Amino acid sequence: MTEDGNKIPDLTPERVREQLADERDPKAIKRLTAAREYLAGLSPEQIEEKYGWHRQTVYNWLNRFEERDFEDALHDDNRPGRPPDLSEQQFQQFAETLHQPPEEAGYDAPAWTTALAQQHLIEEFDVAYSRRHIQRLMNKAEVSWQKPRPEPSSADEEELHEYDEDLKKSRETGQGNNGHND
Repeated sequence: MTEDGNKIPDLTPERVREQLADERDPKAIKRLTAAREYLAGLSPEQIEEKYGWHRQTVYNWLNRFEERDFEDALHDDNRPGRPPDLSEQQFQQFAETLHQPPEEAGYDAPAWTTALAQQHLIEEFDVAYSRRHIQRLMNKAEVSWQKPRPEPSSADEEELHEYDEDLKKSRETGQGNNGHND
């Protein structure tokens, strides 16, 4: 802490308010809110009590403003992680395929399900993801994924047609509820 107790002497309340009005990043908004409260005279302990943010986290945010440029203090550095198995170009091809009916890609299916999209990724790009991740990719591609409708294994087209006809007749004659009138 600096001698006068102000960890962020170069930051003004006006600058914080202006940035808060335009900011959309949730982490940056929290950091700016903590800075605004600190500049208004609240201690990190009081900020913790008011917002529920851990005191050390508030200190860390204030230290960022003290040690970095304003913009750098607001946003986290890009963290290197494991590179995606699917390249951006492959994702674009995948997304284009999903915007077509599955028949166009050689599948005998009426709509894209997560299982079918998962199968396609494995066959086309040799990339295997979980079904949940496939849902995320489909959402990113702006394609709704369909849940398959189970068909009874005993479903016979003729029997289904007869059942539909019987149901239709019973409704026309008012004989719902297994043919009993109430």
